[in-house]
Amino acid sequence: MSNGPGELTGWAFPLARALRRLDRGVSLHLALPPCQYATGREHQVAESSELFDRVYGPAEVVRLALTGPRPTSRCVVHVGGDLWYAARLSRRAGCPAVAYVERDLITRRHRAFARIAAHTDGLAEQLVRRGVPADKVRTVGDLRADAVEAVEPAPEAEQNVLLLLPGSRPSIFCDLAPLMLEVGRLVRARLPEVELALAPSPFLTEEYVHAAVREQQVFVAWTPAQRRAVLARTALAVTLPGTSNVELGLLGVPMLVWLPLYDPSRVPLEGLVEWLSRVPGFGRVLKAWAVERGLRRLHYVSPVNAAVGEPVVDEEVGQAPPSVVASRVVGLLEDRPHLRRVRDRLRHHFHRPRGASERLARTVLELVS
Repeated sequence: MSNGPGELTGWAFPLARALRRLDRGVSLHLALPPCQYATGREHQVAESSELFDRVYGPAEVVRLALTGPRPTSRCVVHVGGDLWYAARLSRRAGCPAVAYVERDLITRRHRAFARIAAHTDGLAEQLVRRGVPADKVRTVGDLRADAVEAVEPAPEAEQNVLLLLPGSRPSIFCDLAPLMLEVGRLVRARLPEVELALAPSPFLTEEYVHAAVREQQVFVAWTPAQRRAVLARTALAVTLPGTSNVELGLLGVPMLVWLPLYDPSRVPLEGLVEWLSRVPGFGRVLKAWAVERGLRRLHYVSPVNAAVGEPVVDEEVGQAPPSVVASRVVGLLEDRPHLRRVRDRLRHHFHRPRGASERLARTVLELVS
């Protein structure tokens, strides 16, 4: 079970590959529950990966949760989405459940899971302190380290690419790609040697990307090979908060994490408030209030900084126009010593050994055998 684009490509895909390597006869079904972070193309991307024997969309998952999956199910593995769905499917099918987690929210539902796989030793210890039985918790590592293909950075003199990552949700991409491209245009007006590149998410159609790019002077990295070549020469990435921050961190790529707040109602939130905010009328007011309140409680918007607990990468939050963001980007690009320090700190804090997907796969196979 997985949900949005980050969990699907960063968690579910590496685990599925590992399970198939360890057990060639395994039958893998993917459940995609309703999710506020979804793009709407998770079903198509999952099917095109050819990793799964069957993919269930949100409506099918709700039906399965209410009526129960086939009794031949051997295990439910949670790698994203609401824990309720995994617990419900496991109970209805009469099979064990395993949850991969990077936060301690599972402490309230741990009884529904036979095994809990944590992405760090620190989280595993925290779960045990909060009442989860120690024999249920295992540290497997960060699945995203297996999802991200290593990239050898080019010499610093050749790192002159400004990489734009305007998100994977179509509505957000259509709003922010033009803003990021305007930032890139203003940066190139002051630093003509800078090359612009845009790496579209696989969850976006070519139609969306072409409509946003049009006649802009930007290289679009469509293929994995093009993306690797661009990343090797990236001096700085401009990106939204999300999984892309962690992927860039694993690769040691400096970034400016930009959270524009022109319309707070477009910011996805967790929990009931997200669904209530979609009610016509008071929904937008509720979302604006919830976003403002949430930001006051957050020290950092980037998962990289939140994980480390200090400002490793740069952030820009608020209603700053493209001209202000462009000036910030120019300052960062001209400060090569700062970018070197960011790379070094990312390599130090975000060194993640590979193998988490195989460790989790072995945990699952041991449980069902």
